[in-house]
Amino acid sequence: MKEYYAGLDVGGTSGRLKICDLSGKVLGEFTAPGCSFNTDGAVKSRLRYRDLVLPALLKQNLTPGSCRGICVAASGIDSPSDEQECRSIFEEMGFLPDYLMVVNDCEVFLYQTRLPALVLVSGTGSVCFGRDETGITHRTGGWNHIVSDEGSGFDMGLKVLKTVGSELSGRSKSPVLTPLFLKTTGLDSLGKIDDYINDNLMEKSQIARFSLLAYQAAASGDVTAIGIHQECADALWGLIRDTAAKMNREGADLWLWGSLLVKNHILREMVKGKVHAELPGMRMDIPQITALDAALQAVQKKDYIC
Repeated sequence: MKEYYAGLDVGGTSGRLKICDLSGKVLGEFTAPGCSFNTDGAVKSRLRYRDLVLPALLKQNLTPGSCRGICVAASGIDSPSDEQECRSIFEEMGFLPDYLMVVNDCEVFLYQTRLPALVLVSGTGSVCFGRDETGITHRTGGWNHIVSDEGSGFDMGLKVLKTVGSELSGRSKSPVLTPLFLKTTGLDSLGKIDDYINDNLMEKSQIARFSLLAYQAAASGDVTAIGIHQECADALWGLIRDTAAKMNREGADLWLWGSLLVKNHILREMVKGKVHAELPGMRMDIPQITALDAALQAVQKKDYIC
């Protein structure tokens, strides 16, 4: 049976699989509904993983047992027990334990760069991972949006709601951000905002979407919106600082990832400025490949511990 490598990038909304032969030639790329392991649970995740992987292998006339390296970069792999349970799902399909790598989807970029390295992610949520010279991974943040996710889209969106609420209460002024929010959302009273928050507090993407308004207002010079960006940048810097301290490192490669850091240049430059000032030995960049390709590269390099 033909041997191959496989990389998976499984997020809460969609899952992607990419397969190549041992020479690196891509054999196929496939998509299916995704899942988040910690919130959707093992039962649902098992079905989603199988629905993505097994039909794709069948289409390519491949078997799990002939895989010579598979990296599962999956949302919600937040503990050793999550990792072990996820591994068992793939072993049940027939993948061999010695060729199976399971990591949090945000962590995967650490496996396609030299060590030591860190990756800071700020999208709907936030987290920082670091991998030291010995291959040990350190994590700061990213546990959930109620007690963590500082500097994330949710955090920024919530700050927007607080800013608008403060102005509607007659306590402050935000000449660009508040009118932009009212016009865009139609949430033009404290009662409507309160109802929206009560309905959507646990749907963090529905709060995080207001981060775009903060960016638009900051780009127009709104002082309050700029201040929101600075608060979030300071929080993200804290994730980097504390992760670097756990690694006992001041110099390393730092990857910046997630929709806010990639698309919001104001936030990104604030974070970079803080890092340059406090950890001048840190080398920063945005990954030039996708998480899916990073997963595939990790097993092609055999840069994993089984």
